[in-house]
Amino acid sequence: MSTLGRRRFVMGSTALIGGATVVACAAPERESQVQSFVLQPEQSLPGQELWFATACAHTSCGNSVVVRTIDGRAKKVEGNPAFPVNQGKLNVRSQSGVQSLYHPDRLDTPKKRRGLRGAGTFNNLEWATALDLLAEKLSDASSVTIITGPISGTRARIAQDFAGAFAGEHLVYETIESSVWRQVAKAGLGVDRLPHLDIANAHSILSFGADFLSTWISPTQYSIGYGEFRQGAGERGRLIQVEPRMSTTGANADSWVYVHPGQEGALALSIAQVIAAEGLTGNDNWFDAVNAVGGLDALNAYAPDLVAERTGVPASRIQEIAREFASHQPGLAIAGGPALASANGLDNGLAVILLNRMVGSVGRVGGLLPNPGPRTGITPPVVPTTFEALASRANAWLDGDSPDVAIVFDADPVYGMPEATRFADALGSIPFVVGIGTAMSETLGHADLVLPATHAFEEWGDFAPDPMPGQQVAGYQQPVITPFVTGRSFGDVLLTAWHEVKPETAPTWETMRDAVRAGAEQSFGGSGDFEARWIDLLKNGGAWNTAHGGSFSPSQDWNINLLAEPQFSGDEIEFPMHLVPFESVALGTGDESANPWMQATPDPITSTTWTTWVEVNPKTAAALGVTRGDVVEIRTLHGKFEATVYESPVSAPGIIGVPIGQGHRFGGRWREDRGANVLAALAPLTVAGAGGLAWAATRAAVTPTNNFKQLPTIEVVPNARNDSEEPVVQISHE
Repeated sequence: MSTLGRRRFVMGSTALIGGATVVACAAPERESQVQSFVLQPEQSLPGQELWFATACAHTSCGNSVVVRTIDGRAKKVEGNPAFPVNQGKLNVRSQSGVQSLYHPDRLDTPKKRRGLRGAGTFNNLEWATALDLLAEKLSDASSVTIITGPISGTRARIAQDFAGAFAGEHLVYETIESSVWRQVAKAGLGVDRLPHLDIANAHSILSFGADFLSTWISPTQYSIGYGEFRQGAGERGRLIQVEPRMSTTGANADSWVYVHPGQEGALALSIAQVIAAEGLTGNDNWFDAVNAVGGLDALNAYAPDLVAERTGVPASRIQEIAREFASHQPGLAIAGGPALASANGLDNGLAVILLNRMVGSVGRVGGLLPNPGPRTGITPPVVPTTFEALASRANAWLDGDSPDVAIVFDADPVYGMPEATRFADALGSIPFVVGIGTAMSETLGHADLVLPATHAFEEWGDFAPDPMPGQQVAGYQQPVITPFVTGRSFGDVLLTAWHEVKPETAPTWETMRDAVRAGAEQSFGGSGDFEARWIDLLKNGGAWNTAHGGSFSPSQDWNINLLAEPQFSGDEIEFPMHLVPFESVALGTGDESANPWMQATPDPITSTTWTTWVEVNPKTAAALGVTRGDVVEIRTLHGKFEATVYESPVSAPGIIGVPIGQGHRFGGRWREDRGANVLAALAPLTVAGAGGLAWAATRAAVTPTNNFKQLPTIEVVPNARNDSEEPVVQISHE
C-alpha cells in the first residue's frame, strides 16, 4: 500500500491520489534511487512515486484511471478504485496507456503536406508557422467542419461552439456505431440517453449479439456487473448468448445459440410468443405490452414451429430458452453487435425491448434502468453522426458543396468508412484539411496540415461517462507528466485559433485548463472557496452522487407487423458466405493497432495475434480445399482482401468471421502494411430507420490463393490437448 505524506500532497491544480485508496505494484530498487536533474520535471519529488487521477487514454465510454509516476515519468496505469464507472478495473487497452504515451512513432512536430493528398509526404513546421497557416485558412473560410470521435464535456462544448462561430458543423464519427442502440432506446424506451443495464442484480441475461464482456459499449462497466451476476450474494445468474458468430461473451455463456444473420428479432418474438402462450410470467401483465405493439394475433405468427427454419433455431430450443429466461427473474434482454448491424437492426432491437416489457424488466432492478443526464456545467456526450448522414455529407462534398476547412481530431473515417462511400475522395474535395492526433492515421495521411496532439495523460479535460452507471457522474482529467513531445491539446488549438481569428466571438478563457476549471466552478462552486473543491475533484478523478434517471416514456410507433426481413448485399449464389466483422478485445476498430503490446495480445477465441485471419467452419474449409494457415481471397460486391484461414469448430457453416483493425497504410512501424481492412470491402447499406452502417449485411465469396502463412497463435500444434494414443515417453537425466 502506498502512503502519501502531507508534503507530497501538493500543487493544487494537479492534486494527487491519496495513497490510502491506491494499491501499487512494488517498484524495482533502481526506481527509488535519487537522481540529480539538470531540469527537474514539474511536480516531481526525486526517487518517489506520485499517483494522479485522470481520464483513461483508450476508451470513450468514460473510465477513470490513476497513473503512477516516478521522477516525472509515467510508469503504470491502474483503474481509479473510487470511480463508479470502472471501480478500479481496466481492460487491456486501458492498461496500454503508458505504451501509447512513450510510443516512438508519436507525432512530435507539425507537418505540412507536400505532393499529392494521401501520399503521406510532409515537411516539418515550427508550431508558430503552423498556427499562422491555420489562422490564415480560417480567416478566409466561409464555413468550417469539425470531425471528432465521441467526446463530451468542455472539449465537446468548444468544438460545437467553434463550429458555430465559423458557420460550420460538428460531426462525430464512430467506426462501430452505438447509434442503432441509441435509436432502440429512444423508440422503445423514450429516452435520449443510453439506459443502464443492471447486470449485477439480474438473475438471467438473454443477449442477442451484444459482446458486452469484450468490446460492446462499456465492457469494463458491464464486466464488473457480470462478476456480481455470477458470484454475488444471490443465485448464480444464467447467461444465454444468441448470435451468428461466437463472441467472447458467447464463449462465457451457459448456453450459446446460433441464429441466422438478421433473424434475431424473429427469434426474440418467438420467445415472447412462448412466454405468452404458456403463461410463463405467472400473471397477465405481459398482455398490455403485447397489445400495444400489435396484439396476440400478430405475436402468434412467430410461434416456434413457424420460425424455426427462418431463424435456424429448432422449435424445442426456442421453448427451452423462453422457459429458462422467464423462470430466472429479474431478467435482462439486450441487443447489440450483428443483431443491430443488419438492415433490419432497429426492428430486431425493438423486438428485444418487448421481451423486457413482457417479463417486467423495464424500469426494474435487475433490468433496464433509466440513466441520469450529466451535471449542469458538463456538456453531455455529443450524439454520434450516423453512417447515413456521413455518407450524405460525402456525396455533397463530392458535388461541390463542401466546407472550406475541415478539422479532424481523434477520428479516422477514411479508414473506417466503406470504400464505396468514396469518403477519402470527398475529404480531398475540401480545400484545406487539418488533422490533429498523436499518431498518423489514414485520415491524417490525407490532411494538408498535421498537428501533433497531446496524449490523454498530458492534457486537461472533463467528461460525462456514456453510458452512466445508473448514477450521475462527472469525470475530470489532468496532466500527469510534462508533455513528452511538443504537442498541443485539441481544445487548446481551437481556442488559440479562435482568439486569433475571431476574438469578438471567442470565449473568455484562453486555455483548456481555464475552461475546464470554469466549468467545474459552475457545477460545483457554490459558496466559499472553490480552490479546495477543485483540488478534491482532481484528487478523486471527478464527483458523483446517487441521482437516478427518472423514468422511461416509450412511444408506440413500432409494432410486431413492422419486423422486416433482413436484406444483404450480394447474390446468394455468387456470394454464399455471410461476412461477420468483429472487434477484437485488443485492437478494437484499429485505433490501438499502432501499439505492439496490443498487436501481441491474443484474441480470446483463437489466440491469434499480429495479422488478419478468417474464422471458417472446418467442413466449409474442407469444401474449399483449404486448411489452417492457407491464405484466401475474400471478395464482396464492393471490394476484396486476403486473410489467413483459422478453422474454427464454433463457426457455423456459411459464416465467416474477420477481425477489424488491420490494413493500415499510416501509423508507424507496428501498424503499417499489416493484414487487411475488412471495413473497406463492406457494402454501404444502412439500418432502416436508424441510419447506422449495416456492417453485418454483406455477403462474400472465399477463394483459395495457393499461398500459405503461419498463423501467429498460442495454439502452435494441431493437437493442443496432447490426447494422442501414442505412449508417454519418460526422459531421465541419466
